[in-house]
Amino acid sequence: MISPEILTAYHEAGHALASELYGQVLSRVEIVGDTEHSGSTETLRFPTDPDEGEFSQATLEAIENQLRCVLAGTVAEGMVSGREGWDESSGDLDEAVRLAMKLVDDCEDVLPLLEDLREDLEDIIRANWTSIKALAHELIDRKSLTGAEVRRILETPTSE
Repeated sequence: MISPEILTAYHEAGHALASELYGQVLSRVEIVGDTEHSGSTETLRFPTDPDEGEFSQATLEAIENQLRCVLAGTVAEGMVSGREGWDESSGDLDEAVRLAMKLVDDCEDVLPLLEDLREDLEDIIRANWTSIKALAHELIDRKSLTGAEVRRILETPTSE
């Protein structure tokens, strides 16, 4: 069985990688949380929610990028644990559904959208697995990393 600390480290590493890939400015990632959270990833660029109605293409892309960042933690954690499907107790899933509803016309389209994004994220995370692993190990060792430290780890050439 994989320890909760390791699962949390991979979860937060997934969020951190996606934040960097999808144009967020990562300021901090940590695996020491309060009683309600076991970790957190802080960014500076998530846009405020647009008002309901018609969204521009740029707004739709920003919402989809934010959705990818939210889902990436659960996807990375699932890849290391071998768990398939969504963790329905996760606050990330609640946020993902909320964001997905802004991108689809019908609530029945939410799950197919999330599944499509998960498949894409699995490919991206798999392609960056060495970086995810390095981030997770640093988080386990140090508990907290700044955005600059995360970027340094992601930019470090790795061999596997």
